[in-house]
Amino acid sequence: MSADDDRKRVVSQGEGAPEGARSDPRLAELRQKLDAEKRKEAERTAPARGGAVSGLAEAWKMGTEFVAGVIVGFVIGYTIDRVFGTTPWGMIVFLLLGFAAGTLNVMRAAGLVAERFPPPGRKSGGDES
Repeated sequence: MSADDDRKRVVSQGEGAPEGARSDPRLAELRQKLDAEKRKEAERTAPARGGAVSGLAEAWKMGTEFVAGVIVGFVIGYTIDRVFGTTPWGMIVFLLLGFAAGTLNVMRAAGLVAERFPPPGRKSGGDES
């Protein structure tokens, strides 16, 4: 037998691993963990289905969240001004608060700010190791 015959036999037995390495249960478990991590990574980095349509929907969502925050702030400020006669201070203060709330909502939707109360079973920020 030549060295080429030995190499062909080892490669044909299973991806180049020697026979003893294939039967080790720790290596099989490690392969399963690696495959699971590769699948998670592929799912995480996979582009969203719909491409431009989902991007447009995301932009629309962010825009409406921002505008809603500003409008709610305006309405609360205007109402406080009418009830207590503090024109224009209530509207100015609550318009600024609405602007800040709208900006924070957009940043959360974009993933730039961690959620304050993440859903159970999911960590807020950082790696999930």
